[in-house]
Amino acid sequence: MLSLASTRCKNKIIGLLLYKLWKSDTLDIIIEMANTHEIMTGRARTLLNALVAIYIDSGEPVSSTAISHELERSGEHVPPSTIRLDLSRLESEGYLTKQHASGGRIPTSSAYSEYVNSLDPMKLFGIENELSEKIVSAARALSGELRRLLEYAGEILAGESGCMGFVTSPSLADGRIARFKLDPLESQVLLIRLELMSGRNYHHLVTLSIPVDNFKFGALAELLTERLSGRKLNEISEAELVALVNHAAQWGRGYDVFVHPLHDLITDAQLGEGPVTVLHGAAGLLKASGEDPDTLARAVAFLDDRKMIEKAIRSVSKPEDVQVVIGGSGVMDPTLDGLALVVASYHIHARARGRLGILGPLRMPYTRHLALVKSVSDLVSRLLISKELSPRFG
Repeated sequence: MLSLASTRCKNKIIGLLLYKLWKSDTLDIIIEMANTHEIMTGRARTLLNALVAIYIDSGEPVSSTAISHELERSGEHVPPSTIRLDLSRLESEGYLTKQHASGGRIPTSSAYSEYVNSLDPMKLFGIENELSEKIVSAARALSGELRRLLEYAGEILAGESGCMGFVTSPSLADGRIARFKLDPLESQVLLIRLELMSGRNYHHLVTLSIPVDNFKFGALAELLTERLSGRKLNEISEAELVALVNHAAQWGRGYDVFVHPLHDLITDAQLGEGPVTVLHGAAGLLKASGEDPDTLARAVAFLDDRKMIEKAIRSVSKPEDVQVVIGGSGVMDPTLDGLALVVASYHIHARARGRLGILGPLRMPYTRHLALVKSVSDLVSRLLISKELSPRFG
């Protein structure tokens, strides 16, 4: 009987404890512990983004106390001891690293990728009003010259960011022919000129085996202009040139000598109108890289190889909107470790025709640079469909 009474007493005590446990906050703690992974993931992301933001601003390794103070400013209280545990886990996962065992932590390329992905596009402050007057005034002053306008856009990007600005000109290999001119210079030397509707000119010197007096150059130039004006460079075949020259044979013999020079001239124009990358602010990239010897070494090596820069820019899939690509995050060429691209497309009549953006170190003010690149891209796109530029480059 005593044993049975003792058992009943124990059961009552256990039941009472469970009841009190249910009525208290302790059960919430147990439930929270069961969901620790999910909660920690969200908190870890918050801590990581706070650390990256602090590091971008200060350039110094970030302590758990600094993160705690930063979070308190936004009304969130997380004690430094808890932050240290989360940071240790983030470090083990490759998001953070330490220069010294007892020092603060700095973000890796993976941390920057997480940070950039967390930025709210709606909160990117615009600086278009600041730049609009500069770029629009430049467009008028440059009288619709596309390449000079794009060079100026590159200067704006470099000057406003303190990093390197880049712009790729559109490929105008499908540029349209305006007219041909054939000018005899000596008894057997001829200058063939091709003018495009973009205003650019190409020319070839041709040495003839017979005197220039044997040809009607004015009539040939008129024929070529009449048949080919308004046509795209990449539409003109060698067979079509042969047909035109055969038509000119009614004026005499020997006109077939012009087929290859004309074809070479059009080919050179296609190559000359291909995409060109304009770079500004190389010194800014080095300055922005700071005093870290590894980052500086990568920046110098990168600047020494223009092809590497162009390859990196081309490696980005055509961005319909502004985007950030972090070097060393598994997306880009490993030679870009320690560097980042902020890039956008600009458009001519709703068609992406080139790219522009900023190349800088991983530690850069992404919010401002995203806004900067987007503003310049939008302004250039609007200018290229304006009445001053559209007839030349549409």
